[in-house]
Amino acid sequence: MKYLKCVLPALALLTASPSFADVVYIGGVKHIVTDYSYSSDTRRTADIELVGDAGQELTFDITAIVSGLGRIKPDIICDYSAGSVICYTGDDPDINDFVYDVRITATCIADDGSKVAIGVDRDDENLYTSQPISDFRKEVTLTIDNTLVTGGKCDNLNIDIQGNLDVIEDVDLEVLVYEQF
Repeated sequence: MKYLKCVLPALALLTASPSFADVVYIGGVKHIVTDYSYSSDTRRTADIELVGDAGQELTFDITAIVSGLGRIKPDIICDYSAGSVICYTGDDPDINDFVYDVRITATCIADDGSKVAIGVDRDDENLYTSQPISDFRKEVTLTIDNTLVTGGKCDNLNIDIQGNLDVIEDVDLEVLVYEQF
């Protein structure tokens, strides 16, 4: 059995699909993601090939440190009445919302297109303030730590990081997938 666990990652490396920039081996070392399949000012998406899911119980340890610039938006006031919502900008120009909100979502995608949700985390550094803000730069740490059986349906791991902010400047993303012994 140990021989098979050593040969499987080597064999998988030789037959790996070139469409994914990163490959994570179950039980391997923590992988630092540097290539993203999609990147914009407020979003990063990583598609990672996963090798070794044979239906066993897997632990997903995903950490993302996201840093960037938040933004100021004017005070928005919403009235809720008779089942409708009416929103407008407040009259006081000195009251603002500082917005810095980031979410990470991890999903396994099988070769047949089926999906298994792995986890979600969200954090924000939002402020409601009447004081001037001098530093728009913030950082949040997002973590997905989940153990589940994917039924052999985790051929590719999709990690989607989205922000309600001005600009994501840097993402330090680490992925470790392993099985309990």
